[in-house]
Amino acid sequence: MIDRMRHFVVGVLFTLFAIAAGCEDKTPPTPTPPGPGDGESITGRERIGWDQQASNTVELAAFQFALYVDGTRTVVAEVSCAGTATAAGFACSGRLPVLSAGAHTLELAAFLDEGSVLESARSSPLRVTVVASSAPPATVEWDSSHVEKTADGLELRAERLVTGLEEPIDAAFAPDGRLFIAERVGRVSLVEGERRTDALLLSADDDGGPDRVLSIAIDPEFERTQFVFLVQTAPSPSGTVFRLARYRELRGRLAERAILLETGVTAVSRAAAVLRFGPDGKLYLALDDRAGTGSLLRLNADGTMPRDQAGTTPAVAHGIRLPRGMGWDPRWGLLWIADDDGDIAGHLSAIATSRPPVRAVVRGRHALGEAAGSLVFYKGDLLPALRNDALIASAPARHLLRLRFADGNSVRITGAEPLLQDRVGVIRVVTIGRDGAIYFCTGDSLGRLVPNQ
Repeated sequence: MIDRMRHFVVGVLFTLFAIAAGCEDKTPPTPTPPGPGDGESITGRERIGWDQQASNTVELAAFQFALYVDGTRTVVAEVSCAGTATAAGFACSGRLPVLSAGAHTLELAAFLDEGSVLESARSSPLRVTVVASSAPPATVEWDSSHVEKTADGLELRAERLVTGLEEPIDAAFAPDGRLFIAERVGRVSLVEGERRTDALLLSADDDGGPDRVLSIAIDPEFERTQFVFLVQTAPSPSGTVFRLARYRELRGRLAERAILLETGVTAVSRAAAVLRFGPDGKLYLALDDRAGTGSLLRLNADGTMPRDQAGTTPAVAHGIRLPRGMGWDPRWGLLWIADDDGDIAGHLSAIATSRPPVRAVVRGRHALGEAAGSLVFYKGDLLPALRNDALIASAPARHLLRLRFADGNSVRITGAEPLLQDRVGVIRVVTIGRDGAIYFCTGDSLGRLVPNQ
């Protein structure tokens, strides 16, 4: 089996003929039969690879791909293509959908979606057998010797900084460079350089039962206020609640708690929430404990409802599943939310806010080939090749997912590339430091990606 990308275990070779220049309104031609790999056994965690003929990268970016598994059509997720072509075309790959154990027939097609779908005939069938494989461990031993090379030639070195974390779920940098890491077990760690201390340790004595930390945000005016905001699940006289709490940082500790908001939780084990300050200075809180019924709240920093907001509640959007990540595209100002269904299906939604009275407007939604996680857009100067790209921590897939967007289309994803695939274990959190490095949390460690110099 031909593997077109360095970190992918397997690639299945197809050759797709591109749409000829100036014929975008014609159905793409039928793909040629697949190359070696027919009848091979796979684990189902691999990516599928192919060569794509196109006159240039602009034409290539217009293509989408459908994979037929035993006749059932799915759109290929996380498609990534090389920036230069060989005689065979552009080397592309995408993530396989979830495949059950046993034999399957795969067929690939190219299509355009410009109001109506124009799809090629399917390629000749490729038969594969999915065999059971033991799941890799959640944590692995790793050091600072690994060098990651991206599809566009950027070399990144993975450095391990701190160990001793426990179920990290979110992280936020203070303006002075200190990193606060929220851990679901009820702890907030403070990292300064390569030293970790407890900034907050919740106990069952606080309110008669165990608290869990779900997300963290730093006040944009932190240098003046020293405020740190947490979303927790906590017991209350009326049952378990989502709690938005504000703390003041005092000499490395979180103290002086003020409860700003509480709302009921039904399924505590599935409770998920993400908290971020927006460019408008408002707090955005996405929360849910039952798939499909969650809400996005927009609040003042004191927990009250902004006066410029439509409606009678702070909710500006509904229908969110289990929110895992949230971030703003620096070019277009769109709010992107990563959520999933608690299993393996992830989604990425783009939301715009209207002029006052403020309402949320959904601009786009994409399916991810795996459960979603922590989300951040790269805005630093240290790694200019990544500027405006989105990074998503994917624990089930054990990698960071890099997403690239079209220059002239705010919601079109033009490429996807996994980073650190199976190199450091389960990746749960990703954020960007003030130094421009990419910081990430595994099950027990904090690491970062920096230029390999």
